[in-house]
Amino acid sequence: MQFSIEQLVLWPVNKKNSVHTLPFELDKVNIIHGRSGTGKSSIIAIIDYCLGASRCSIPVGIIRDRVDWFGLVVRIRGARFLVARKTPGERQISKEFILQPLEDDLSDLPSATHDDRQFKQDFNRLVRLTNLHLSDSEDVGQFDGRPSYRDLAAFNFLPQHIVANPNTLFFKADSYKHKERLKKVMPFALGIVNTEYVAKERERMLLARQLEELAAKKAIHIRSMETWNAEVEALWFEGIELGLVTSNDATGTNGRISIFRELHASFLAGGLTDKLKTPNYAFTNQKYFEVQTLEENLQASADVLRREIRGYERLAKRANDYSSAITLEKERVINFDWLKNSLGGESECVVCGSRTNQIHNVIDHLEEEVARVSGLSQVLFESPIVDKEIEAAKTRLFEVQEKLHAARKIRSNLGRNDSVTPDSLSRVYVLIGRVQAMLIAFASMNNSDDAGGLTTDIEGQIRKLDIYLKSSGKGEREANVDRKLSELITKYADDFKLERRGLIALDKGELTLSFQRSRSEKKEYLWEVGSGANWMGYHVATFLALHEFLAQDNQAQSPAFSFLIIDQPSQVYFPSAASGANQLGGEDSLLHILKEERDVDVKATTRIFEILAKGLEAAKFRYQIIVLEHADKTIWGEIPNTVEVANWKSEGQGLIPRDWID
Repeated sequence: MQFSIEQLVLWPVNKKNSVHTLPFELDKVNIIHGRSGTGKSSIIAIIDYCLGASRCSIPVGIIRDRVDWFGLVVRIRGARFLVARKTPGERQISKEFILQPLEDDLSDLPSATHDDRQFKQDFNRLVRLTNLHLSDSEDVGQFDGRPSYRDLAAFNFLPQHIVANPNTLFFKADSYKHKERLKKVMPFALGIVNTEYVAKERERMLLARQLEELAAKKAIHIRSMETWNAEVEALWFEGIELGLVTSNDATGTNGRISIFRELHASFLAGGLTDKLKTPNYAFTNQKYFEVQTLEENLQASADVLRREIRGYERLAKRANDYSSAITLEKERVINFDWLKNSLGGESECVVCGSRTNQIHNVIDHLEEEVARVSGLSQVLFESPIVDKEIEAAKTRLFEVQEKLHAARKIRSNLGRNDSVTPDSLSRVYVLIGRVQAMLIAFASMNNSDDAGGLTTDIEGQIRKLDIYLKSSGKGEREANVDRKLSELITKYADDFKLERRGLIALDKGELTLSFQRSRSEKKEYLWEVGSGANWMGYHVATFLALHEFLAQDNQAQSPAFSFLIIDQPSQVYFPSAASGANQLGGEDSLLHILKEERDVDVKATTRIFEILAKGLEAAKFRYQIIVLEHADKTIWGEIPNTVEVANWKSEGQGLIPRDWID
């Protein structure tokens, strides 16, 4: 997206001082250079802060003390806007923002137009980012909020601690929170998916979640029905005993429930006595003893399985102990090959001193035994047979326990009849009351199980969405994006003359570069590539590739901003001392000597700026580059499309004007 920085603006705390600005050209490599401690590196923190960072990384001290408001004049799709934020002062951050179109000159006395929430909402609308959440959850988690322009800052900043970092490629991706959000927003930023696709994908995830919930309800219903089977059976047995039903009236839970409904209807109509049959007390006695026998058999089976599991577990422990002991002994055994070679043909017996070749036979025998025991140890250690048997036995035990629980419940219900009132008619009415309660609960449960039709409907919607998602071309677009980025990164890596380790790819899962010599070989990653020059080169190559890719006509709708800020890429050749001093920031006479003594490193530094200018040209100058450096114009001054924004090499020069400090 066309989003460039025209000016960085500082409003002074002391109103007698003038507003200070740093102008940038929109289609150039803009370079701010000078000594250490002049505030160069603070520029990234200031721009990030103005764009709504959740914390202020601007160093405490002179900058915060002398500046009242930090601001940017930006161009968004050709229109000028003022974006500013008040200094945090003694607070962690300020929630006072300015966001407004800019037609006239800058105001000397800015006043807030937004709080932080309003600013981010309006800014998101301004850059036309989707309102959709990245997640299917209605309760948005810390990584699943709507994609925000804040997530896209990773495309725009290469600060000192990132530009040559082997473990982190993107700004703030060294934080787990930012890394996860960037991984989710990356396909959207690269044009792999659009707003419609995100909406359809989210709709599918919501439907899939509903389907899972319905399946869970169905599973609960099935388990509930299993419980009902035992409950209905117990009531049925008591009904036989009291003469309400006979054993031949119905079989199965559904048939018995139908009979119970008829009995309940007769009771409500006052005709229950007409339904009474001859009681059958012997039936429940017989069932009681049958269930008791079943319970005893199941208990015996459970006991056998428990002993079996314990035996397997003891066997597994002994096998592991034996394997560990063998491993320990193997570590103590000398190298047989070395021993045999050392002994030669004939050796002197260590006991009698005679010459003999029999020692080899002893050594060979020992070697065979150790190999045999080692093999046995390995088999015992790696064999999954015992684990499988334990798992199978535990599964069988669980099944037996479920059957045992059901049998106990039936026997408990049957045994409960022995202690109830001897008035058989009263027992009939008590049973009818229990039947009524059971029928009400059963009807309620069945009414809640209307998932069949809903499940079919949701499955149909998911099929339609799958057709859309499958035919959307996402896979092809992603492959094309990956291929194009790989080609561009490789092009810039070759310009830097970096170590080539096979096909280069941007790994969107790991958020780093991967290298693979062939499909059959494993991938290597950026952190496995040596030397700071390689790390810096691959970082810059990746970002130039990304911005060249995003500058293409078909990426005009990408939400990524069209600027790149790099802080001190030359550090891999000329690192700063602990005091902050850098050889490239020295006096002109010293630089002349440095160029003679370290000609190779100076040329490598010049190459950085040449490649930056080349990248800008390859992208048809559709983005801007800002470089914060120690290297001065003697290094890059002859390179086309570079411009000096500020030179803070002399004493007293820096981001904060001298008259602000005096």
